[in-house]
Amino acid sequence: MASFQAQQPTLGWAGGLKIEFLPALAAYGALSLSRRWAIIFVVAVGFMQDALSAAPFGISALAYGIMATVLTGLREAFDRDLPWVQLGAGAVSSAAASFAACAVLGFSSGALGKILVLAVLSGVVTPLLFFALDYLRLLGDAS
Repeated sequence: MASFQAQQPTLGWAGGLKIEFLPALAAYGALSLSRRWAIIFVVAVGFMQDALSAAPFGISALAYGIMATVLTGLREAFDRDLPWVQLGAGAVSSAAASFAACAVLGFSSGALGKILVLAVLSGVVTPLLFFALDYLRLLGDAS
């Protein structure tokens, strides 16, 4: 998934941002796995995200770990199969990692706008990723 994300073109209309799939993958892990495995999974995804970004190594892993702890605690209150829950989880995971990176590196005039655009893009991608990964899980269970 990290190599797929790295190969995506930049979006000129979005200030040179790329569509990120790793925050959606972190949201999927947080809403689909038990708390222990979710945290292990999202920290690994966070390290992959950090390898692709200019942020200090480990900052996305920390943000995703906190996000997974919160989402696994709230999982009983939400139906993970609802698209708006998936969209929100993807947006929150993207915003958390971006905000954490900006908190360390410093905020610029356009940073908050880019965080918002990136969160929306990641949120929109998340239900599609949930659909694809749930389908692959069903195929694996049928075998």
